[in-house]
Amino acid sequence: MSTDRVIAVDLGASSGRVAGVRTTDGGLEIDSVHRFSNAPVRRESGGSRRWCWDVDAIMKGVSEGIRAVASHGAVDSIAVDSWAVDYGLLDDRGELVAPVTAYRDERHAESSARLRAELGDAAIYGRTGIQFQSFNTLYQLAADAVDPARPFDRARRMLMIPDLVAHRLCGSVTGERTNAGSTQCFDLERDAWIPELLEAAGVPMRLMPEVVAGGTAGPIGVIGPAIAEAHGLAAGTAMRATATHDTAAAVAAAPLAGPGDVFISSGTWSLVGLELGESIRTPAAMRINATNEPGIFGTTRFLRNVAGLWLLQECRRAWAEDGRDLDWATLASMAEAAEPFRSLFDPDDPGLAAPGGMPGRIAAVIAAGGDPVPEDDGAMVRAILDSVSLRTADAIRSLAEVAGRRLDRVVVVGGGAANGLLNRLISACSGLPVVVGSTESTSLGNAVVQIASSRGLRKRADLAGLLPVATPVADPDDLPEVRRRVVSAGVRLAALDAKT
Repeated sequence: MSTDRVIAVDLGASSGRVAGVRTTDGGLEIDSVHRFSNAPVRRESGGSRRWCWDVDAIMKGVSEGIRAVASHGAVDSIAVDSWAVDYGLLDDRGELVAPVTAYRDERHAESSARLRAELGDAAIYGRTGIQFQSFNTLYQLAADAVDPARPFDRARRMLMIPDLVAHRLCGSVTGERTNAGSTQCFDLERDAWIPELLEAAGVPMRLMPEVVAGGTAGPIGVIGPAIAEAHGLAAGTAMRATATHDTAAAVAAAPLAGPGDVFISSGTWSLVGLELGESIRTPAAMRINATNEPGIFGTTRFLRNVAGLWLLQECRRAWAEDGRDLDWATLASMAEAAEPFRSLFDPDDPGLAAPGGMPGRIAAVIAAGGDPVPEDDGAMVRAILDSVSLRTADAIRSLAEVAGRRLDRVVVVGGGAANGLLNRLISACSGLPVVVGSTESTSLGNAVVQIASSRGLRKRADLAGLLPVATPVADPDDLPEVRRRVVSAGVRLAALDAKT
């Protein structure tokens, strides 16, 4: 087997990583990694202060990472993945016409309500199959269309975050299918942007990029001499379109064994879903707000979003600011010792979407629901993990019902694969065994799609020798006391939903 070595740039909403990944006789191996922090910042834009992404800081972290990884050996190609929905608008010189607004900003709420009322949910969902979230790209673009600063007057191209980073490295101006398909203005069946939705949003079609499919296309560009020299790369290094949506990349490297597997890409968000051969756009799917997002090799990820470790990350950040800098192992130990299912809340409560003051905001939501407010940090962590686990189990159940699938096990990948208590709780709440893949599944998926592209591989089965194997970590009977409490806890959470 020939040896490949690629660079996988994986950008998350709270951190970024640049990994060197090479093929070995045993599959894929990460041989070097550079990590950097990432978070929204407050910026002036359009006469108001918004939560925005610091693109220059992101590029600095990416460049430092590429140099660090390239110093460990030759590189065949580079690709970028990131979270979905956010984008930059470029002028005719390739410069941003405005700061890149973060999805956690609230500027798009009015546009979301207006377009849904004008067009109707059934019409939007029937064309796109994408879940309704106020921050979907369609609604963010609609907010730009009515921005007093008139960014569309100067903009010539819209690029999603990973495509924007690729543009900075090689000058490419293409989009990629796994990210384009999540925007709620792209038709997967026609593989094309939807003019009617864009026109309703006030978005010029000229802004929308050509879309290629990750893993099935050749390089989208090459690294020029000056940028190559600055990064320790060979001039002409290929820039490839991987699965640029980070969930698509994570699932590409998930050790899925068949139709009985449900995956969870567990990190800032918990993306809970099934890998299907086609989308499900039925009224039942719309009722549970399931989304149909394109994966590699023509697959569809039929999934639901659940607020994930973002809540815990924000609490940890707030506690550190108060002088309690608690590591993850300490928090896990404190949560293990806390009473289970004492304080429940809806982790997807809109009041918990923005950064800042998270412990206090969670406490307020819990109090409003009538449960006891956590009295210490350990009880707060337990409340988060219990609530996320119950919501995850509800997502698993509803997806299986709509898809008509009998499920055998849960496959967890991403950072949450290392959270033992969370995985045991998911198993107890869902009644399914849990196995885990790699905590670096997104980087590995990014890399494996690059390798598939270079080798001409076109099926998931072709990747079998490259992917990590599943490791069993939890069984429903591991937490018998928790299992006894799950039914009543689920009823309480459902009651909270009914109140809201």
